Amino acid sequence: MPPRIRLACGWALVALIGVVINLVVLIAAPVLRPDLDLFQKSLSYYAVGPWGIVQAIAFGALGISSVALGPALLRSGLASRWLWPTVLLLTVSGVASLGLVWYPIDAPGPTTFLGDAHQTAGTVGGVAQLAAALVFAIAVRADSVWRALFVPALAMFLLGLSGALLSQVAIWWPHLGIPMGATMRLLVIPLVALWGLVALRLRRTCT
Repeated sequence: MPPRIRLACGWALVALIGVVINLVVLIAAPVLRPDLDLFQKSLSYYAVGPWGIVQAIAFGALGISSVALGPALLRSGLASRWLWPTVLLLTVSGVASLGLVWYPIDAPGPTTFLGDAHQTAGTVGGVAQLAAALVFAIAVRADSVWRALFVPALAMFLLGLSGALLSQVAIWWPHLGIPMGATMRLLVIPLVALWGLVALRLRRTCT
C-alpha cells in the first residue's frame, strides 16, 4: 500500500472511532442522566454533573474526529477545488468542539462577543460543521468516484440546517416552546452520521 494511502487510512480510522464514540454517547447519555429532559436539554447539559465526563469525552472525540478527517481527505484522491475549504472548515469545527470541553456550559470563562466561551465554541463549531457539509457536497458532486455521497451529504446538510434554524428560533422566541434538546440533536446527529459515512468510504480504500 502506498504511504499516501496508508496515512489516509490511519487518519480515517481515528475519525471513524470518534464518530462511533459520539453515536454511543448519544444513546448512553440519556440513560445515564434520566433527570435531564431529552427533548428540552441540549447535549452541553450532559457534560456537567453526574457522568459529565462521558459527554465531555464525546465532545473531545468529535473534535479529534473532525480534525483527523482533514489529512485523510487530502490524501483520498478527491479532485476538487472545494477540498481545501472542506478541510479548513472541519479543522475549525474540531477545535471548537474541543473548546466545548475546555469551557463547559455555565462554567466561568472569558467573555466573548457572543456572551461566553461555551456559546462561542458551540456557535462556531455548528456553523463550521454545516458549512463543511455543504462544501463537501459540492466537492464530491463532480467527482466520479465520490459522487455517490453527494445526495447523502446534501440531505444531512439540510437536516442539520433545519436543526440549527429551529434552535435559533427557540433561543429568540422561547415562548414558542420549541424543544431545544430535540432541535440540537437534529443538528448534530446528521452531521456526525455524514462524517461517519465519509470515514467509512475512506477506510474502504484500505481493503
